[in-house]
Amino acid sequence: MSALGAEHRARDDAEPRPRRRPGARLGSVYAAALIVLFTGAFPFLYGLNNPNENVRTYMTMAIVDAHTFRIDDLIARYGWTNDMAKAPDKDGVSHLYSVKAPATSYLGVPVYAAFRAIAPHFGLPQPGPDDPTAAHKRWFVAVTWALRVFTIQIPCVAFLLLFERWLRRVSQDDVLRWATVFAAGLGTNYLAYAMLFASHAPFAWASFASFALVFAPRRRALAGDRVPFLAGVFAGLVTLFEYHGLPVSAALGILAVWRFRRWRPLVAFATGAATQALALMFFQWRAYGNPLTPGHKMCENPQFAAVLSQGLFGIGTPDPKVFWDLTVSPAFGFFGTSPFMWIGLAAIPLALTARRSGSAPHRGAVLAAAFVMFVLWLTVSAAVNWRGGWTIGPRYLGAAPPFFGFLALVALERAAEIGPWSRTFARAAATGLALASVLSIGLAGMLVSSLPEDVTRPLVEVVGPFVIAGLVPHHVGELVGVQGPAVFYALVALLLLVPLSLAFVPAAERPLHRLARPALAAAFFVLGMRPALSKPDQSESLTAGANTRAHFLSIWEPTGHDRLSYLRRRHAEKTATACDYAKLARMERLLKDDDAAARFSAEEARLGGCASLLQRF
Repeated sequence: MSALGAEHRARDDAEPRPRRRPGARLGSVYAAALIVLFTGAFPFLYGLNNPNENVRTYMTMAIVDAHTFRIDDLIARYGWTNDMAKAPDKDGVSHLYSVKAPATSYLGVPVYAAFRAIAPHFGLPQPGPDDPTAAHKRWFVAVTWALRVFTIQIPCVAFLLLFERWLRRVSQDDVLRWATVFAAGLGTNYLAYAMLFASHAPFAWASFASFALVFAPRRRALAGDRVPFLAGVFAGLVTLFEYHGLPVSAALGILAVWRFRRWRPLVAFATGAATQALALMFFQWRAYGNPLTPGHKMCENPQFAAVLSQGLFGIGTPDPKVFWDLTVSPAFGFFGTSPFMWIGLAAIPLALTARRSGSAPHRGAVLAAAFVMFVLWLTVSAAVNWRGGWTIGPRYLGAAPPFFGFLALVALERAAEIGPWSRTFARAAATGLALASVLSIGLAGMLVSSLPEDVTRPLVEVVGPFVIAGLVPHHVGELVGVQGPAVFYALVALLLLVPLSLAFVPAAERPLHRLARPALAAAFFVLGMRPALSKPDQSESLTAGANTRAHFLSIWEPTGHDRLSYLRRRHAEKTATACDYAKLARMERLLKDDDAAARFSAEEARLGGCASLLQRF
C-alpha cells in the first residue's frame, strides 16, 4: 500500500496542477459582496413590535433562561406581542406560547446561550427584574441582532453560495448563473426575511436543499443512506419552520418516492423526516398538551383565533383571485415584485414539449420544481390569512426564490444555446431583470422589516423617500462608532453595483456583442421597473404611503443621524444656507409634508436661492 501511495504521489507531482476554474476570482468577489450585504444592515424598529420576530425571540430566550416553552415572563418584561397561543396546563392555569412552528426558535438556542455567556465580558450584562426599562431594551435589541446574524443571516448567505455551486450543473455561463443567484437572493423578499429572526428565508433553503438532494446524481443518491436521510431531514425541517410548509414537505416526499424507488433509501428519507416531526410533536405536546395539535385555534388574540379556526387551521379552499394576486400584483405578488422570476415560467413548457431527455437534460427536475411550487401556491391561495399582515412581498411564498431561480437559469441557458446573439440576449435579459428585481424589492428589504398591507408601491411610497432623506436603518458601522447614513449608502451602492457589474463582466463573445450587452440590459431594466413605478389603480389606497411614512417617522431608529434631522438642526440653529433649504424642501415634499416644504422653499428664496444644481441634492 505504501508503494502504491508513493506511485500516486509521484504522478501527482509530475502532472501539472489544473488551473483555477474560469470565473473563480469573480466568484470570490461576489461571495464577499453577498456576505457584506447580508450582514451590513440591521433594520430594527423597536416601536414596530414585530410579532413575526418577537414571539420567536421570546421562545428562544425562555428555553435558555427558564428551560420552558412558556413566554409569560418575557411578555411581562418586554411587552405584549401578537402571534401567541394561550393554553392551560394540567392544573388549568393558562400560559402563553409562541404560535409559530418552532424550528427558528430551536436553532436560536445555542446562539442565545453563547451570547448570554459572552455579552457580560463586553459590558452588556443580562438585566435583572429590577433593572430599568432601558437596560432591558438594550439587552433585547442586542439579542435580536445576535440571533439574526448567526441563526438566519449567515446560514442564508451560505445557502446562496452553495446554490451557485449547484447551479453549475445547469450552466457554466458565469453571467447567467450569478444573475440568477443575485435575483433569487437580492431581488426577492429572501433578503428581507434573511434579516429577520423568522422562518421565511430558512423555508427557502430547507425546501430547496431537500429538492437538490432528491435530485442528486442517481448513483450518489442510491450508493448509501446519507443523501436520502439528509433529504428527509430537510423535507421535515420545512414543516418545522413553517406550518403551511406541510404540503411542501409532502410534495418533496412524493418526489423522493418517484426518484429513489428502492425501499432502503426511502426508509432513510422517512427516518430523516421523522426526526423533525418528533421535534415538532414534542413542542406541541409540551405547549398544548397534544403532540398532534398546533396552537392556531388557541390564539391569544380572539380575532386571529376566529380566522385560524376556519377550515383546517386556517386553510380553506383555493381562491383563483388570491392565486392571481399572489402571482402578479406589483404591490406584493411574487413576479410583480421580482420581474426576473418571470423567466422561470418559460422552463415549464420547454420541459413539457421536449421529446428526448437529451434535448432537455433537466426535464425531470424542472417538472418536479414546478410541481412543488404549484403545491405551495395552491396552499397559500387557500389560506384565510393569505397576506399574513405586514410583509415585504408574499412572505408565505418564502420557498419560491431558489426554485424559480433554478427554472429561470434552465430557460436562459436553453435560449443561449441557440447561437452567439441569443447568448448575448440572454445575458442582457438576466442582468437587466436581476437589477430591476433588486431595486424593486431588495432595497426595501434592507431598509425595513415590514410594510403595511395597503402600501401598493413600496419603492415610490416609502423606500425611495426614506433613503433620499437619509432615514436609514442601523448598520454595521455603528459597531465601531460610525453614525449617519454614509455606510448604508455604501451598502445600497454595493447592492446595485453587484448585478449591474454583470453587464460588463468579460465573457467569451465578439466585440460587437460585448458592446450590445449593456444597452440590451438597460432596455430590460427599464421594462422590469415598470410594475414598481406604475401608478396605483382605483382599488388601491392613495394615502397608504403618506400614512406609513408618518408612522415610521414617529418610531424610526436610529434617531437624529439622518440627513433630514441634520438639516432641521441647521435650520433651528439658523446656520442653514439657501442650498440647505432647497434640500429640506425637496425631502419634506418627498415625505409629503407640503406645508413644511413650502416654508423651506420660501426660506431658500429669501436667501437668494440655491444656484448650484449639484448642491441642491
